[in-house]
Amino acid sequence: MSRRKKTFYEDQYASVSVVESVPCVKVKLSGNPKGSDHYQYVQTKLLETIRGQISNYCRLHLLTDSTEAGLVLEEDISYFKSNIIPAMEDAGIRYHAIVLPQNFFAMFIKNQTSLSHRKLKVEYFESVLGAFKWLKKQ
Repeated sequence: MSRRKKTFYEDQYASVSVVESVPCVKVKLSGNPKGSDHYQYVQTKLLETIRGQISNYCRLHLLTDSTEAGLVLEEDISYFKSNIIPAMEDAGIRYHAIVLPQNFFAMFIKNQTSLSHRKLKVEYFESVLGAFKWLKKQ
């Protein structure tokens, strides 16, 4: 299955693109951000992409591929919950698929970090393909 994508931001830690066939904004994370400022900058780029692209689709979802991501600081998780999730909801995102790495820490993070919110449904997956399939059904 071909998945055309347009990349809107990319650095060593993150790539933010739109996969038109789903449609979704896909964030691919690798390693660790350089610090909280870098983490917040990447989240700002994510929001810019969502806001700039959502009007091009009848609905737009979010997929975060964390299979190669390192751990994120607690302050960054708090920032994401209190700032980014409400902004994504305000922009119109309703479904967020998160692909976790296959390790003990991923299960710990999943159990300790509930990201579902008032308007946003979050599901966790072991593969990007499974996440794409779920988002397409929404």
